[in-house]
Amino acid sequence: MYSLITTVFNEEKSIIEFIESLNSQTVYPNEFIIVDGGSKDKTVQFLEENICAEIPFRIIIDKKCSKKFSKGPIAKGRNVAISNAKYQNILVTDAGCILDKNWVEQMIFSFENKKADIVSGWYKARVTNDFQKEIANIFCPAIDKVNKKTFLPSSRSLGFKKKLWTQVKGYPEESYTAEDTLFDIRIFKIAENIIFNEKAFVYWNIPENIEELKQKLYQYGYGEGQQKIFLIKNFLKVVSLLFFPVLVLAVFFGKKNKRVFTFYYYFSKGFLKGLFN
Repeated sequence: MYSLITTVFNEEKSIIEFIESLNSQTVYPNEFIIVDGGSKDKTVQFLEENICAEIPFRIIIDKKCSKKFSKGPIAKGRNVAISNAKYQNILVTDAGCILDKNWVEQMIFSFENKKADIVSGWYKARVTNDFQKEIANIFCPAIDKVNKKTFLPSSRSLGFKKKLWTQVKGYPEESYTAEDTLFDIRIFKIAENIIFNEKAFVYWNIPENIEELKQKLYQYGYGEGQQKIFLIKNFLKVVSLLFFPVLVLAVFFGKKNKRVFTFYYYFSKGFLKGLFN
């Protein structure tokens, strides 16, 4: 039996596409737990009106799962959802994504046929304009370039046994971002069987313009700094940027994608801020 969980907050502009992708699944979860952080728009209404009748679902409205009341509203919302889940196999995704029609089926396949404790799913960039096309390969590298043994899955596409969540005391709620990375690190240490399944993928809405890109990179860096994740690797990025800018520029502008330096700079800026905050 499988519990699907997600969090939402003021997502009426994108939630219908997510629901449609859920309704189109070849196999449905046994329950769907949604935690809403107190949306002021029609997010909850759209969920109630459009999720198909074959999917048992429950919407929990908890205003404490918002930026106003929590440093880590997404993590807090996931913890609330999982604590209310009936079943021991947990599937996690983001409501801002579009699920491949076989996503639930592939996640279940990994649990049942591969005896997974953790299912590491995959995600692909959803490209709707030229800017997204330009940055897609940086946000979502080709699958053949990914080290499947060390890959830490985003909670856009993740499955795990509930007992692992219990053992690590849930998602860390100290930061708005990087909470799923730290959660992965903790549960990977105690899991016996981790299965990477590239067929269990979702489409992710990557930044649509340069300002959104800068903001997201800064947030990602801030989260890793605040959670003190990958300190050596991130510190070396900062040192390179501060003391060897000419070399960094030469390396990055020698690459095909001119946006790589933007990624490097804004992520490092956020990392420093989070590290010392």
